[in-house]
Amino acid sequence: MKKTILILLGIFIIASFNVNAQSMFDDAVKAIKKKDFPTALKLAKQALEIDSTNSALKILIQLREKEYNNKQLFEYLGDTYAKMNVSELALSNYADAEKFDSLDVSLKFKIADLLYKGQSYKEAVNKYFEIVHLAPKNSEALLKAGTILYLAKSYANAGVVLEQYLALEQTQDVYRKITKSFLEIANYEKAYKYAVDGLAKYPDDSSLKKAAAIGSFGLQKFDEAGKYYSSIPDSLLSVSDLKNAGRAYQQIKADSIAIKFFEKVVEKDNTQSSLFMDMADNYYRSNNYEQAIKYYEAKVNIDPKFEPAYRNMAFVYFKTEKWDNARLAFLKAKELVDTTFSTNYWLAQTYNRMDSLDQAADQYVKILKLTEGKEKEYKDYILEAVTNLGQRAFLGKNYNAAVTYYRRANQLKPNEWRFMESLGACYQILQNYDESIRWYCATLKINPKSEPARKGLRMMSADECIPKNGK
Repeated sequence: MKKTILILLGIFIIASFNVNAQSMFDDAVKAIKKKDFPTALKLAKQALEIDSTNSALKILIQLREKEYNNKQLFEYLGDTYAKMNVSELALSNYADAEKFDSLDVSLKFKIADLLYKGQSYKEAVNKYFEIVHLAPKNSEALLKAGTILYLAKSYANAGVVLEQYLALEQTQDVYRKITKSFLEIANYEKAYKYAVDGLAKYPDDSSLKKAAAIGSFGLQKFDEAGKYYSSIPDSLLSVSDLKNAGRAYQQIKADSIAIKFFEKVVEKDNTQSSLFMDMADNYYRSNNYEQAIKYYEAKVNIDPKFEPAYRNMAFVYFKTEKWDNARLAFLKAKELVDTTFSTNYWLAQTYNRMDSLDQAADQYVKILKLTEGKEKEYKDYILEAVTNLGQRAFLGKNYNAAVTYYRRANQLKPNEWRFMESLGACYQILQNYDESIRWYCATLKINPKSEPARKGLRMMSADECIPKNGK
């Protein structure tokens, strides 16, 4: 029963509207015949207000045919066609109305909104800008223009317009849009600023927290980045976000937190081989050598030609005194890149620990080649190499080679008497007695108690430079 009453009521209302519309149309026709155009125009507006677009349109067309040039006539025609979804005719009539008054903001809004609805975005934005030019504090026009630019991915322009809007009104949605706009064009300073400003008003907004995190990371404010990343649920963080969070904590030496974020990355995407190095390096610095090895191996399993992973893995093995593992890892690194100084130097150290002195000597020769022309930078390493090679040559009875190495050592460290003493011994064996005497005497000036120098000089009957009384 109730449903039936409602249906009958609806039919009655529709019928009433139809009667009213017909009455308005009849009255308008009479007014037009009397050339009472304002009355007819008023009746057309009333018909439009009760959504009797057909009646309104008939009245307005008759007025236009009477060449009634009136701004409202064309505006009402535009309104009517807009309601009928005939956008082209609506815009044409709005344009005619605008010729009467180019400063009418409300009319410009009708045009802009219709252009936007019809996806004529460029023209719509320009019309909204006309409004802003007339009314710089019209927040609605700024918002609509900025939103169109944002949706069109014209992020630089969107940022500029939305900044003007935020100066008037501070809405959560616009803070989100403006931070994304500036992030898209890598303007981290402004993205960070508006994210922080937005969080002051909307402190629980995860989107703004994320923008603040990305912005601060881009500005290398790693403390801030870590703080914001940590405040966001993991479900809202992409693999890239998690990586940057880990790297932020890595930069501030919070390795244990960095590792947690890196592990989350691997949980989400186990192909993130570039991250395995970060994880391994963090574990290494944290003295967690077992985990460090695990991730260096994970890296080389995915990327077997990545030399730094082998080299760093070798360092871990060296530190844990697993000499053969270190040797194999260093050799693999050399196989990929043979010119890395640290690889060759620490391989030499590894061979020394394994008492593989011939192999160590081969590495020292390589080190000397790698450091040619770089004596200031590698002085101590060169000295170590030539000292080791000099000793090996002397023990191998290759005295000429020993002389070459000890002379180089003496040049690097002129006041080291042990090199002078060794040169005296080499020249004595080679029967170059003048040189032997010269080096033994130089030795005694620095170390008067050198027994090899004293003995050698006596054997060559050249004890003039031997200090008396052991002094």
